[in-house]
Amino acid sequence: MARNLGLEAGVDVAEQIRVEAARLFHQRGYGMTTIREIADAVGISSSTMYHHYRNKQDLLFAISLQFMREFNDAILPVLTDSTRAPQDRLDEAITLHLQISSARNAELLSIRGNRGALSPIQLKTIVDLQSTYQRAVRDTVAAIRDPGSATTDVEITTLALMDLINGVCQWFDPSGRLSIDAIADRYRSIARSIVNCASDGMLTTVEN
Repeated sequence: MARNLGLEAGVDVAEQIRVEAARLFHQRGYGMTTIREIADAVGISSSTMYHHYRNKQDLLFAISLQFMREFNDAILPVLTDSTRAPQDRLDEAITLHLQISSARNAELLSIRGNRGALSPIQLKTIVDLQSTYQRAVRDTVAAIRDPGSATTDVEITTLALMDLINGVCQWFDPSGRLSIDAIADRYRSIARSIVNCASDGMLTTVEN
């Protein structure tokens, strides 16, 4: 019989629900995971679950919202710190991006794989937070590039960087040969090459 977690002092039940739900959504899939399974994993009753979240959709949104807010809170101050050189800001942002993606892999993958389960309003909220982050990356790339760089070139360079660092969470194995910090070191070098190639005119725009 599950213990009554809600009565244990100092336990943030809503947080535990989000953690276990993210894990199950990632492992079993959003559609295959039931409220009862989440409640059992947390050690509460289904009725207690509904006290915190009305349904699975609201729970998925809560996971997504918390992740994106905390992600942005960690990285945006770095990207927007005008007292630092833009390349240094980008380097640290890449490191933080990969570290957070690794440490919170289940949350991140459950969000990416189930965006279609969110309501249009919920999805817009998450996309707006993601867009805020991408704009900060783009502005930092633009600050590194030559002042006369075309806006389109900056956008392409930013998209290339985002594709580069967003893909790591799909294949990174904590038990593998390289740590996430070692991978971050290599990715910082690759990112510098991408930005420098773009600055040298080696990335070209294809126009229809």
